[in-house]
Amino acid sequence: MKNLGIIIFLCFNLSLSCYAGKLYKWVDDEGRTHYSDKLPPSETHRARSHLDQQGITVKQVDAAKSDEELRQEQEQERLRLERQRVLEKQQALDRVLLRTFRTEDDILMTRNGQLQAVETHIRVTQSNIKRLKSTLDDMEQFAAQRELSGKPVSKKMLKDIDVKRQALQDAYSSIIDREHHKNRIRQSFAMDLKRFRELKKLNSTTNPIEEAEESFNDALQNVFNCQSDMACNKPWRLAKQYLKKHSTTAVKIDGANIVITAEPVKEGDISISMSRIEDPKKGSTVIFMDLQCKKDPTRNMACEKTPEVMQIKAGFQQALLQ
Repeated sequence: MKNLGIIIFLCFNLSLSCYAGKLYKWVDDEGRTHYSDKLPPSETHRARSHLDQQGITVKQVDAAKSDEELRQEQEQERLRLERQRVLEKQQALDRVLLRTFRTEDDILMTRNGQLQAVETHIRVTQSNIKRLKSTLDDMEQFAAQRELSGKPVSKKMLKDIDVKRQALQDAYSSIIDREHHKNRIRQSFAMDLKRFRELKKLNSTTNPIEEAEESFNDALQNVFNCQSDMACNKPWRLAKQYLKKHSTTAVKIDGANIVITAEPVKEGDISISMSRIEDPKKGSTVIFMDLQCKKDPTRNMACEKTPEVMQIKAGFQQALLQ
């Protein structure tokens, strides 16, 4: 037996020397081990070893990967590169943030400056609205007087009234758009402030993103969004009822899509306008409530901040959901 083992060992080593380091070793599906100086094409997908003249493994080749394994590898690599890209982008943004602002107050001051610029545009628009309403009121009264006296109202006059009404609705729509712009400013700076605190390891009990959202909701308390123009029919009827209930001045203009009460005259007067605004580009319809009041000099606050006006705004959206 000892001699037989020696003979087998010698024969094996002699056979390996014949292949001069070109021997392949692999295992088939049935567990059989194969040695050959040539790898059959049908076996190229298998894991295999390259052996030298002494039968020592000099190279190990893994089994070929399946299409699914290759797809998963590619997906993992794609995700890795995407994570790296996001990380590098965030690091670049962080560097800009820290170079731009030294303190939280720097962030808040810059934000407030941008908000004030938009607010200035809104104030200008509100002034234009007052002029438009006054002009429209005069035109409507003139047309009504002609009708009462039996005189016809010219087509040009009717067209001019429609133009003024549309200009008024466009002005209201502009205010809504600018409030959305203010919200984007708040949200952007809220994220900057939150990230700044994280980078500087500053503690805070407030969430700037939630605060920005609350400010936006408060600013648009006088806007009711309809799911569609048809869905606005009932809320529009309720909006007109809400106007008549809370306005202290009489209705002067009662159109299909706009209702306006007379301008405030005495202290404590509240004038309300309701406008049904359809935006074909956005595919949406909103009901906008505009309030004007006469400032009371005995109160040390703007009339839009009085409890009466704030209460009317706060109850508007709920009233239209009945």
